[in-house]
Amino acid sequence: MDGRRILISPLNWGLGHAGRMIPLAIELKKRGNEIIFGTDKSLIHVLEKDLHGITIIQIPGSRMRYSGVFPQYLCIFLQVPLLIISAFSEHSALKRIVRELKPDIIISDNRFGFFHKDVYSVFVTHQLRIAFPRFLRFLEPVAVWLNRQIIAGYDLCLVPDYPGKVNLSGRLSHEVNLPENVFYMGPLSRFSVTDKSEINMNLPPHYYCLILSGPEPQRSLLLEKVSSSLHGIQLVVLSGTPLTGDLKDEHNINVIVNPDTTTMRHVIRGSAMVISRSGYTSIMELVSLGKGAVLIPTPGQTEQEYLGQYNNGQHDFITLKQNNLGGLNEACQKEEVKASAGFPDSSALFEEAIRLLLDQKKK
Repeated sequence: MDGRRILISPLNWGLGHAGRMIPLAIELKKRGNEIIFGTDKSLIHVLEKDLHGITIIQIPGSRMRYSGVFPQYLCIFLQVPLLIISAFSEHSALKRIVRELKPDIIISDNRFGFFHKDVYSVFVTHQLRIAFPRFLRFLEPVAVWLNRQIIAGYDLCLVPDYPGKVNLSGRLSHEVNLPENVFYMGPLSRFSVTDKSEINMNLPPHYYCLILSGPEPQRSLLLEKVSSSLHGIQLVVLSGTPLTGDLKDEHNINVIVNPDTTTMRHVIRGSAMVISRSGYTSIMELVSLGKGAVLIPTPGQTEQEYLGQYNNGQHDFITLKQNNLGGLNEACQKEEVKASAGFPDSSALFEEAIRLLLDQKKK
């Protein structure tokens, strides 16, 4: 079962999709496989810190553009034609990549066109159902059907969540008619990878942690609103990219740019409270660390708004709207003594997912 060449390529909408492929890549390498990780150029220097001994190559993909004025679902809707073109383009590009690299297995995290008829292809997604705004909910069945057609092009579909009623993704990956090739593998988190590294950081004795993620201009807006609401409170900001604006209260804010996984784990675990977007990868990672959080969905991003609503009041998460953070300080003080409720051990699910993946049973 060992010794295969495996090509992994996540959607390049930020670090979220790439980050959750880290534990899968590391585990597959431990089992004697050669891993090639294809990602956007902007993420290579970040991933190199965690993917030791793994070849990282550049595989371009479509980039989603967002607005500080219009709802994000509208921005996404207007870019659907570009996403379709990109899916066909990456499918065509993959044929060339397969000829050059000759992988035995291809793993795509939400890259719709990243499958090959002659190579065992695996699709990873937490969205068997794509969430639509409430006034467009009547179109969801059409999207579910289209999603099924895409998943049908793959030999295996892995869902990083629990299969039962206790889960993290709600109706995004449950309450749908499942394709036959779907398997729930349990949540994926890079923080679940064993790390014995020691780290010494000069952190305040009591601080809140803000995980700053997502596209501009919403990143800067979130930092501005959170720092204003928590005026005078020590705040440690974890940011994948340098900040674009000036900080008004810089004496109480410590910014760590492009932190590695060890640093992030240390800062998050040591914080009195975490403030984060409600992206699915962020939720999985917080749960893996046993940390509750204040979740602030990106305004107009339907998936994050749903995940924030679904997890609000569960697993010691509380969700607030970005345009109404007046109660943020109170919410943090109320929740900071708590930790995220434990989940069932998902190691058996993960092990079975690895077995299914390496069995390479073509349809």
